[in-house]
Amino acid sequence: MENITRLTPLKQPIVFELEGFDVPPGYGSLLFILALINCAVVLLGNGVVAFVITLDKNLQRPMFVMVCHLATCDLLGGTAVLPRLMMHFLMGQKKIAYASAIAQAFSVHTYGAAMHTILGVMAYDRYVAVCEPLRYPTIMTSARLHTYCAVAWIIALVLIGGLFVFHINIRLCGTTIKHAYCSNHSILSLACSPTPINNIYSQYFCFK
Repeated sequence: MENITRLTPLKQPIVFELEGFDVPPGYGSLLFILALINCAVVLLGNGVVAFVITLDKNLQRPMFVMVCHLATCDLLGGTAVLPRLMMHFLMGQKKIAYASAIAQAFSVHTYGAAMHTILGVMAYDRYVAVCEPLRYPTIMTSARLHTYCAVAWIIALVLIGGLFVFHINIRLCGTTIKHAYCSNHSILSLACSPTPINNIYSQYFCFK
């Protein structure tokens, strides 16, 4: 098992150390500014899209509503990673507590899973629009659209929730995560023993 630095299981509170970026001396401020700009673009761009679609009734049609959900996905993914990355660049803060690591990993994987499920709903919407153009308004009603989008989010949350259930009884023997952010694989690579069930589940059900 890779990245094991201890021979005995760790006890809570566990604090990980992220080793994804090796920031050269004097470049931390520059990287922080670039990450800050990136974060601002993500928040402003997706926030404006979601805000405009929510307020403008003319845009509350199936495709635009699903674009709003995609914007929400982007906000989730960006806010899960960028703030802590900026702390790393500005203050050299590489440590992250176990609970924060699990929360970040859960958010990152939920972002990826929800993106796939919402795109699946969009594909179905386009299929109905092309193959049943005359029946499209009666098939893709507002209630049905919101139901599909809610189901897409629920599926993503359930899949990723199931993925992290495997973490409950896993004993960890290392604290160094060789990545810029926490993920299911990067955390379980520190396990004291192999985790084949989690690996199979994440490979086939969680868009790893």
